[in-house]
Amino acid sequence: MEIKLQRDLIFNAIQSLQGVVETKTTSMPILQNVLIETLSGKKSISISGTNLDISLKGNIDAEVIKTGKLTLNARKLFDIIRELAPGAIVSLVEEENQRVKIEGGNAKFSLPSLPYSDFPTMPDKAETEPHKIPSKKLAEMIKRTMFAISQDETRYTYNGVFMESENQILRLVATDGHRLALIEREEEGFQLANGVILHKKGLGELTKLLQANEDKEEEVSVFITENHAIFVTANNELSARLIEGEFPKYQQVIPDGHQHNVIIDRNDLLSALRRVSLFSSETRLVKFTFKKEILNLSTSGSEFGEADESVECDFKGKELTIGFNYRYCTDVLSILTEKNIVVEIKDALSPGVFRPSGENSSNDDKYTYVVMPMRV
Repeated sequence: MEIKLQRDLIFNAIQSLQGVVETKTTSMPILQNVLIETLSGKKSISISGTNLDISLKGNIDAEVIKTGKLTLNARKLFDIIRELAPGAIVSLVEEENQRVKIEGGNAKFSLPSLPYSDFPTMPDKAETEPHKIPSKKLAEMIKRTMFAISQDETRYTYNGVFMESENQILRLVATDGHRLALIEREEEGFQLANGVILHKKGLGELTKLLQANEDKEEEVSVFITENHAIFVTANNELSARLIEGEFPKYQQVIPDGHQHNVIIDRNDLLSALRRVSLFSSETRLVKFTFKKEILNLSTSGSEFGEADESVECDFKGKELTIGFNYRYCTDVLSILTEKNIVVEIKDALSPGVFRPSGENSSNDDKYTYVVMPMRV
């Protein structure tokens, strides 16, 4: 194989693969390599990487002088390309004895290669029907749920985002057992009644791809197979192994009704919480005391001192105090973009619910964030 291409193109492609390729020594050295292969038409190549759980393939323009396939160590190739001058033309030439010559500017390198026949194949999506969804919509749905995924690896069914569809509604849900984030969007034709759990690592790589194209009005083709979710964009294909098991019964966590729906300026609440939480104890407890048109935030028990601050709200009921983990609250307030939010509360022992204020009554942009209370 012999190809020439722009340094910036191959640099971006190799950089996107760094989070996918295996970095530790394993019984399969090929997993530390990327697969480079020429495509039909002699005007482009594909670069692929995998750790068996996640696979990523990207297509880039190139001048193909001689077709073929080869593999190279992903980290070493990335280090070389990174140090070449931006705008340089890079050439890769396959030589004898499984060596590959790389040239860029006045620099020359020779790297060993492993047989491309050892490289794992991408999961097959041929027998599944794709569903197309706007990339911006999918990116936002992931952003508003993924942060609530559990970091406890032993609770594996909590380590991803649950995706299902029902009555033309696409739904994403994440929980760590202490909080829950749910978003619904109208999406016709998406058939996923039983639902699947998308692993957080795969979603992290997908988010990077979507962010790289956030300025473009593109669609993502979603394929769901027995064991994988496959996402195809204009120039990339990402596959991620699904989490096996049953997702928690999230419907049982969402309260049916609340006595108070309190509207608060999101930025005011977020800023006040950040200041008050500076003196929170190790439990991260912040007391929310709702009074007439005032929400008082306070912390105590810290060896460094105490904090107290009030923000305006439209609460008109009898004084009510409830405790929340401040991190769970600041997380969602940082993710939302609406000016006002609604905090729904019933009593000191019931979960609180955060929603965007003025949310569309239809299911086009329905968002629910549930936080379990703490004992005050």
